[in-house]
Amino acid sequence: MRQLSADELAAALPRDGTLPGYELVGPPRTSDGDKPQSVVGPAACRPLQDAFSAPASATAAAWVNLTPDTFVPPTESLTFSSYRPGGASASLAALDKALTTCATYTLQGSYGGPVTVDVERVELPDAPGDDALSFRTHWVLELDGSKSDTFRLTTAVRVGEATLTLASDIGAGSELPEAKKRALMPQLNLDLLKSQTDALRAAQRR
Repeated sequence: MRQLSADELAAALPRDGTLPGYELVGPPRTSDGDKPQSVVGPAACRPLQDAFSAPASATAAAWVNLTPDTFVPPTESLTFSSYRPGGASASLAALDKALTTCATYTLQGSYGGPVTVDVERVELPDAPGDDALSFRTHWVLELDGSKSDTFRLTTAVRVGEATLTLASDIGAGSELPEAKKRALMPQLNLDLLKSQTDALRAAQRR
């Protein structure tokens, strides 16, 4: 399957009204491999943070934000990324290695200071694509004396020489009981993942 440009990736993304139960937040955005990367430590854990958007090794990417029609909807993003030959496989292998070695990592940048991110691998039954990995991350931010928890579910799927990433974030006040926090955690929409895997595969075959 062939390498795709940013415009071709954007064209393969869904349009508003084509995903039952979802609304798109704005038009697709693109990058030709120049998206800014967060500061992550240790460096071996960087694939975990990069997977949220476009990995640094991608030659092009396109993404769109989604809002599901649910109570307390998470913030979701869908990203298509393309690579040079062998790059998509290497990206998933690096992510798998990071999931094996990094129970936590630190993040700096847009959060305003060092934040410790907890990592947990999620089993992915009946996964689409050629390879797939899924994991949850959790961190706590403090602002003006108030603490909030953020939970993110990230799933990466390799499709030939491209990947798709579906990431879902939700925030909760740290004072909430643990049972309520667990109830709010994003859940994977496997039907959405499969439909977008098919769309990305079809784009590479055109």
